[in-house]
Amino acid sequence: MKKFIPFILIGLILSSCSGGLPNLANLIASPTIPVPTQTFTPQPTVTLIPTQDLFVVPTATPVTFTPTSTSLIPEVLSTLTPVPLPTFSREFINDLSSTTFFVETVGFRGVLFSNPTLYWNEGPCTTRSIKITAFVEDPERTDRVFLFLRLRDKKNTLNISEWSAGAEMIKVENGSFNYNVETHNLRQYYHFRDAWIEYELVAVNENLEIIGRTPLYDRNISLVMCGSVS
Repeated sequence: MKKFIPFILIGLILSSCSGGLPNLANLIASPTIPVPTQTFTPQPTVTLIPTQDLFVVPTATPVTFTPTSTSLIPEVLSTLTPVPLPTFSREFINDLSSTTFFVETVGFRGVLFSNPTLYWNEGPCTTRSIKITAFVEDPERTDRVFLFLRLRDKKNTLNISEWSAGAEMIKVENGSFNYNVETHNLRQYYHFRDAWIEYELVAVNENLEIIGRTPLYDRNISLVMCGSVS
């Protein structure tokens, strides 16, 4: 009986295999992927920002400026007609150095000055401006008065500066003319340590005609270099 048991088991196995082969083939076959039931929403397209070159030197853009034609001068001043100044010839200015032509005063009643000494350079000296006042004989006809200045060294009288071009004095209501003389009115004053300030006045009318003049004042006002206190 024991001898038939193996044959019975073999028969059972074969019968089971013959009936189960189709199922085994089904297990070995590639499975079919099921169709997805969910629909995916497409994602938005992302545009990448270009990479910036940090080593590029920026190029300056030229700016064009169109000037306006608007004048900065007020309309009132722009409509005024400038009055021409009298022109003194070089011969006339050179003649001021000769006292023979101006020994007498013509057209002036008197000339005053506020101080006999004008100082320059740093230091404790206080007189830095001298007021010169001129009184004319005919205030109505006298339109302007011009002050001419020059320097003459006291030790070397041949050392003389050039005449100034003529400073226009300020007219006052009482008929006098004033002017404050300072160092900037004197040509090359820094070359003179101790000098005389020579001056002369000339009066003109509205037509720029000379109607008055003074003699040469040469020894009443001094220019002195101020020294520092040690």
